[in-house]
Amino acid sequence: MQKLQFFNKMSLRKKLIITSFLCLMLPAVLMLYITRVHSGWIIREHSKESATQSLAIVQSQATAILEEMISVSNFIQFDAEIKTLLDLAKVDLTAAKRITARLEQIAGEKDDVQITLLLNDGRAYSDYSFHDFNPMQFFNKEWFPNVEKLQPFETLFIGAEPNYLPPRTINDKYTIITARALTDDINRKPYAYLIVSRSENAIGKLVAEFEEDVYLIDGSNTILSNRDTKLIGQNFTSLLNIEELASPSIVYANGENQIFIAMPLPFSDWKLVSVARYEQFTEKLNNISKNSIFIQIALALSFLMILTFLLQRFTRPVKVLGDVAKKVESGNLLIRSNIRGNDEVGSLGRSFDQMLDEIQRMIQQVQIEQELKRQAELSLLQAQIHPHFLFNVLSSIRMQLLLQQDEKNAALLGSLASLLRATISKKDEFIALYAELETVEQYTELMNFTMRNPVQIEQIIDDQLLLETVPRFIFQPIIENSYKHAFSSKGGSIQLSVKRMEQVPEQFADYDFKALSIPSLQQNGDIAAAQSSPSSPRFEWKGQWLFIQIKDDGRGMPAEELDALKQRIKLQTWEIIHASMNGDGSDSSSASRQQTAHSTGGIGLSNVYDRLKLLFNDHFAMHIDSKELVGTTVTLILPMQTAGSQNRSIAGSKEDNDV
Repeated sequence: MQKLQFFNKMSLRKKLIITSFLCLMLPAVLMLYITRVHSGWIIREHSKESATQSLAIVQSQATAILEEMISVSNFIQFDAEIKTLLDLAKVDLTAAKRITARLEQIAGEKDDVQITLLLNDGRAYSDYSFHDFNPMQFFNKEWFPNVEKLQPFETLFIGAEPNYLPPRTINDKYTIITARALTDDINRKPYAYLIVSRSENAIGKLVAEFEEDVYLIDGSNTILSNRDTKLIGQNFTSLLNIEELASPSIVYANGENQIFIAMPLPFSDWKLVSVARYEQFTEKLNNISKNSIFIQIALALSFLMILTFLLQRFTRPVKVLGDVAKKVESGNLLIRSNIRGNDEVGSLGRSFDQMLDEIQRMIQQVQIEQELKRQAELSLLQAQIHPHFLFNVLSSIRMQLLLQQDEKNAALLGSLASLLRATISKKDEFIALYAELETVEQYTELMNFTMRNPVQIEQIIDDQLLLETVPRFIFQPIIENSYKHAFSSKGGSIQLSVKRMEQVPEQFADYDFKALSIPSLQQNGDIAAAQSSPSSPRFEWKGQWLFIQIKDDGRGMPAEELDALKQRIKLQTWEIIHASMNGDGSDSSSASRQQTAHSTGGIGLSNVYDRLKLLFNDHFAMHIDSKELVGTTVTLILPMQTAGSQNRSIAGSKEDNDV
């Protein structure tokens, strides 16, 4: 337990180094143990595989030699010229010479191939001289009766016999013989017998350079070919004194372990057998195994040294980052790690420094926001003091006009006072729709009084919606914008329509507002979550929409001016803060924003958009459509509140009217 606690108290660098040592050494020791335990089995299997591969090479070459003998037999049997010459040779000696020449031609350049044709009428033809051997002696061989019993196209592999021709080299003591009966028809007796032989040395020299001892044996285990010609004709099992041999296997014979491998040949029941001393393979492999162990130990030690150096180098930035974190924890936010790189540690250091930079920016931003908030509260206090004074004065003037029975001017002052009362009341962000419409009527009455050419207001409102709640002062800024810009030099008309919708119209699907579909709001609850924040009143969506349109027939706007207006009304408050942090100053940025918006008649629209953005987040639509000399249409799509929220808002609006 104490060791574990000591390990936990170590630094990250020491933990990594110790863990790396353990992860390297434990597998290395385990591998050395496994190698030692199983090396014998691995060496045995490798030895068998090596001997098998060597014998497979001999097998393919021996098979090729025997296939050449069969090919010669097939060629002669199906050569029409030889058949014709055999018939002519009965009366024409020239044909006999041509047969001999043909056989020599078929034998080709292989000097160890001998071809013999024996006919039933006593004639014989060969590619060798009759002075060296009389081919008629083949009839006296003990195996010849088996040739007469062969089926057409069947080849008899006779095996190894003493060479019937004078040997050309000292190793040509034996020859491999095959025989075939030639017939024109399956039911006829053979008209000739074909004997093809080849020197046993053709197979024996294939294994002359091999370390293994390779034997060619037949089905009775008689040796047909070996590098030691004295063994040809002996029984193979008598050499090893073992009756049953399984291939591949390791057997104990002649006082030592032997690797025994056998592979069959595709002819008759012949097979190749390889016998090799087990030690001749294991000695090399044991040396390789020992050298491998020493190399592994040397490499492990070298790797440990390199690993220690690299771990110290790689973990140095982590140590630096830890020291910087401790200084930051003590309150120093100006320090930076300055760790850079393309790996994870470099990315961590870069992110850590960026986080400190961001914290400093956030602190500055909070300071600026607090300053802006203080200025806004001061401005609000000043704005409330002045309207209250003006409201009291206007109320007194209105009373004097009523006493003098000037009801028209008194009504105007009453509208102005009501409008002023609505502007200074801040009890609720939402009011009833009918209260907002009353504010519009009071405002239009005052504006028509000041304008040379009055503007007609047409309201298309569903009576059932009058008690629905809407954000305060969203109609007046839009109508004011129409008065100032659409009807600056002439009169006209403004149409205000409000209706209820179950879903957003398809023509608004391509505009830049998100999550307006009913299912997404029901699933995510974004509106309720957004409106429950401290900066916004509580909002509970009832699954329906208010579709509001304010349309005028004023001068309108060209397309370029309309696009610029749409971009400018979406300026966010954080841009003012960003400009302040860059040294522009909040007052100059605000003035620039207002001047930019005012240049296209957008300050009122921008205020409406900002308020709706704060109230509904992204779950509303504000679309402006305008055509030059035709007019401008402002469309608002707002989510409707539940009945509980409506009652609260209506009560708030009544209190405002009682102020």
